Amino acid sequence: MTAQPDFLNNPPFRGKRNLYNVVTIEFRTSFLKRDVDARELMLHPGDQVVVDTNRGPAIAKVCSPVHRKVMPPDQMMRVLRRATDQDLQQQETNEELEKKCYAFAISRIRDRDLDMKLVRVQVMQDGSRVVFYFSSEGRVDFRDLVKDLAHHFRTRIEMHQIGVRDGTRMIGGIGPCGRELCCSTFLEDFAPVSIRMAKDQGLTLNPAKVSGMCGRLMCCLVYEQAVYRRMKKGLPRAGRMVETPEGLGKVIEVDVINERVSVILEDHNRRLFRAEDVRYHDPKAQVESADEESDDVVDYVWDDVLGQPDAADPQTQEPSKRSRRRRKRRSGGDSPNAPKKPSAERASNEKKSADAKPPSGDKPQGERRRKPRADGPKPSADGAPAVVESSSDADGEKKRRRRRSRRRKPKTDGSGGTPPSDS
Repeated sequence: MTAQPDFLNNPPFRGKRNLYNVVTIEFRTSFLKRDVDARELMLHPGDQVVVDTNRGPAIAKVCSPVHRKVMPPDQMMRVLRRATDQDLQQQETNEELEKKCYAFAISRIRDRDLDMKLVRVQVMQDGSRVVFYFSSEGRVDFRDLVKDLAHHFRTRIEMHQIGVRDGTRMIGGIGPCGRELCCSTFLEDFAPVSIRMAKDQGLTLNPAKVSGMCGRLMCCLVYEQAVYRRMKKGLPRAGRMVETPEGLGKVIEVDVINERVSVILEDHNRRLFRAEDVRYHDPKAQVESADEESDDVVDYVWDDVLGQPDAADPQTQEPSKRSRRRRKRRSGGDSPNAPKKPSAERASNEKKSADAKPPSGDKPQGERRRKPRADGPKPSADGAPAVVESSSDADGEKKRRRRRSRRRKPKTDGSGGTPPSDS
């Protein structure tokens, strides 16, 4: 019994990828190129082939010679055969049918007043289904439209909603630069574009100037964004104060490509300077330099002329109260939490206030307290005896006070709840 080869027991790429004979093709409805499995067919660029797609067979054009490539097996379409004369004739018939389907679908969309834009119609090679591509800002209820199309053409109808950029890619056209649209010639992926890119490149923020055929921002704004971003790092920004050969001014515009800046001076005149001739204005540096110059002059006057220490020198000045307190704390002297000792003046003032007698009818603020109530009733103002309450009434009043105090401050029991009141 012969042993099996090692590649049968241990397949390459763990069985997730295989090696194929691959050719690059291009469909009629889209310029996007895809790699498909050519099997054992010897194909050359320009050949017409029939490819098995998810929706059915379709004719495509070969764009590259056969080459070996490792691809996932579940993402590969397969070439069925070379296109014959009958296949090419069927393709011409399908193109005529696509025009009729497009005209009929447009009429039904207008009759039903649907908010959608029909882009293109594709009839599969075997005529098994018709695919309608449309674009819309939101969701569209096209169930009635599908019923009308299926009843008229007697075949399977599919509706696919695509974006406005994909729709422009299918249709094609000429851009404002005079060339064919980038999305319909070589651009395979749509990169995100923002209005910030137009600002960085100094373009006019006019929607008609920065928008493409699809109504969105032009894709070509992305091409030079990296260059502008790299060049702007060494240039002053708009709105900053700069120092120029003609004086102090403010940057109002930056020409990134030519590396020039437009500056408005203090006399309200605009001047154009090279970026290397201007520099940022730093007021702090000017203040420090002025302080250094003044310190040099003072040292010369006091030390050399009068021979006395400089009164403005911070080292010779008397320390402030805050600095003295900090030094005491660091040296372990009076701590901030230590009780303060009363001064002699404060002690004498307190002694005088204690010896002084308050006037008649007036009491010190510390002694203004309510005296305890004397036992027994007080007589009224007219001399009539006061009414004496009985012990039962006093007990009832105490109980009522106790109940009110319990209501105000409820006590919690061991379980966390409040006990029921006496009432």
